[in-house]
Amino acid sequence: MKLLTGDVLMHPFIKRQMGLMVLVVCLIVLYEGNRYACQTETVKIQRLRKEIIDLRNESVALRNELMQKSLQSNIERRLGEDNPLKPATAAPVIIE
Repeated sequence: MKLLTGDVLMHPFIKRQMGLMVLVVCLIVLYEGNRYACQTETVKIQRLRKEIIDLRNESVALRNELMQKSLQSNIERRLGEDNPLKPATAAPVIIE
């Protein structure tokens, strides 16, 4: 019954330890807040790492595709047989 009426809080031992209890509760709240912030940052870092890997893979794929499209044989094939451009037969000359 003393617990329900709050008389237990007026006990001398509880009165002396009230500051310690408040300190412990404050430390628990700070700990939980920091843990939540840390978990949020960890999830964000994992998401960004996955995004970096995806972008790197996309970059490699686009680079390979561009290299294939810019090969001389592929360019000649895309231009067709009746194109007015012919490959150079002589080496380029440096003009001084």
